[in-house]
Amino acid sequence: MGEIVAEVRGLVAAGVKEVVLLGQIVDRYGTDVGDGPDLADLLRVVNDVDGLERIRFLTSHPNYMTDRILRAVADLPKVMPQIEVPIQAGDNDVLEAMKRGYTREQYRDLIHRVREVIPDAAIHCDIIVGFPGETAAQFQATYDILAELRLDKLHLARYSPRPGTVSARRMADDVSDEEKRRRFHLIESLQKEVSTEKMRRYLGQTVEVLVEDRDKGRWRGRTPHNKLVFFDDARDLRGQLVPVQVTHTGPWSMSGKTADHRPAAVESIPLTIAL
Repeated sequence: MGEIVAEVRGLVAAGVKEVVLLGQIVDRYGTDVGDGPDLADLLRVVNDVDGLERIRFLTSHPNYMTDRILRAVADLPKVMPQIEVPIQAGDNDVLEAMKRGYTREQYRDLIHRVREVIPDAAIHCDIIVGFPGETAAQFQATYDILAELRLDKLHLARYSPRPGTVSARRMADDVSDEEKRRRFHLIESLQKEVSTEKMRRYLGQTVEVLVEDRDKGRWRGRTPHNKLVFFDDARDLRGQLVPVQVTHTGPWSMSGKTADHRPAAVESIPLTIAL
């Protein structure tokens, strides 16, 4: 933990405003060393680094997302209210074939717990459609739980064999590409509807944006909930935290106008570093 915190301090000294604690199953951090510090402890120590503005972590596994971690997100002002916790599929037989180690019911309970501890959490999820053997009814179970839970963002993929994996060696890739695409577009359409509704609540509000860069002549940045925001301003605002009043929302981003009148930044600085 000391090495991570030392690296964060060095990055902040170089001007970095946000760090991402990155791991394959990041919420297992520390569980391999017995009674040592866990991810909640790490978040608390990194939160105390002077000059750091934002902390995120990804990607988590449902089986290791503890109340200690959720309470750390809720309590620590620099830890952003964003949780990445994939379900991958919404049918228990498919989850078992994937060796995920949890059921749809357990995942549903976790999402309810996240929202209980962090009421305004933005929850992101991974989904694979067309896993070997996935029937139409099993896909429908995935669609139904996503429609029920209404998560903020989906990372959506069609299954394809990866050399060396159990599924590639032992399971027939028996869902046609046409059917995979059909299922993909059905969930994509559902998520567009959910995202449109969730983004609409920001209309007229002022949100804090960490400005990343220019995109087609407009500034681009992200809110604490990792919502993408575009706005116009003549100043050099790269790497700055800027209040933006939202004037338009869509399913995947929103746009607005700056709500402050600070002087222009003197120089650009590094923005986000993943550790």
